[in-house]
Amino acid sequence: MLTNVEREILTLMSGQLLITKTELAVKLSKESNGIDTSIGRLRDLGLIDKVESLGICYVITQKGIRATKDGLLSTEKQI
Repeated sequence: MLTNVEREILTLMSGQLLITKTELAVKLSKESNGIDTSIGRLRDLGLIDKVESLGICYVITQKGIRATKDGLLSTEKQI
């Protein structure tokens, strides 16, 4: 099951596709250190991935997009 923060991250990323950890922290009104665990867990589940170019960004994967479209982000469904 996903936590509320993990669901919020996926929802934000489904609309933006590419985002930095700082942008996530600002949009979620949380310390960037506090979302590290959620980002790590979403990466472990294969729902987002890390991209390094001019800086570190995170992108939603096809699996993550499917999870948001299929309604798998609700608290009672598991990915």
